[in-house]
Amino acid sequence: MDNLEPYQIWLLTAAAAYVGFLVGRATANRNGASREERAFQTQMNAESVFSALNESTKADVDRLIQDGKIIHAVKVVREATGKGLKESKEAVDWRRAMIKSSGP
Repeated sequence: MDNLEPYQIWLLTAAAAYVGFLVGRATANRNGASREERAFQTQMNAESVFSALNESTKADVDRLIQDGKIIHAVKVVREATGKGLKESKEAVDWRRAMIKSSGP
């Protein structure tokens, strides 16, 4: 290290930090699942939460979504299912996508 110039030491340090960053990103898979697998699981959970609602609540949620009252729709799902904010929002987002894809 005594033969290296200060800028060379800085470059080696930066290169080592970058390699460490890349290795960390490559190995940071949650539970060994890929991004696609996690997205699929989220979609399945959202569909399950929505399908657990009774028909009148589903109709209320659909109406709220069509009126653009997403926050109110999430509140209705939370109250009806007892699920948390994240799960309820994912269910409303899933349903909104279903309505949008089957719409006019």
